[in-house]
Amino acid sequence: MPSSHLSSSHKNPSRKSCEQTIKRILTREFEEYGENHHFKQASDFMIYFESLHPASPGLTKQVQRAINALNLPRDENGYFIINKTVEEYKAEQELSLLLQSSTLINLQNCTPILIKTEYWKRKHVIHLIRSAPELQRLFVTLTETDSGILIYTKNPEKLTEFFSEFIKINVESDTDLSL
Repeated sequence: MPSSHLSSSHKNPSRKSCEQTIKRILTREFEEYGENHHFKQASDFMIYFESLHPASPGLTKQVQRAINALNLPRDENGYFIINKTVEEYKAEQELSLLLQSSTLINLQNCTPILIKTEYWKRKHVIHLIRSAPELQRLFVTLTETDSGILIYTKNPEKLTEFFSEFIKINVESDTDLSL
């Protein structure tokens, strides 16, 4: 009789309860250290659970089920990641792989220039601008926008002068633009 009384009062926690506890542990780890450096597998959580519940194969299985149900991504060293879903982590890894040979350019020192033009012309005008060797050195980047073509340049005067001479364009200041 004491054995059945003991087992009912020291029942293993539910899987949901284990999930919540694991999330709480990992969240605290992330808040404290910025990342997880301690938890790679279910057994790493057992010290905590065994401090509250008697050690048993049932407790171990419940913690393992909780880990599986959480479906947490793991970093390159195998540690659980709490602040991202598996999909977010995979997308971040893919982005990282694709951007490894890329360069970041700060456009803060560039001047944006908008060429307002009809929709049907934009792609062809962009192609011609990118193909013109004399223009390639005058812009950092250009893209199609809803109202035309946006060009970022470090030489706004030369670029405006080129377009003014080459094509009859009305040069407007930003205060003249109607939104």
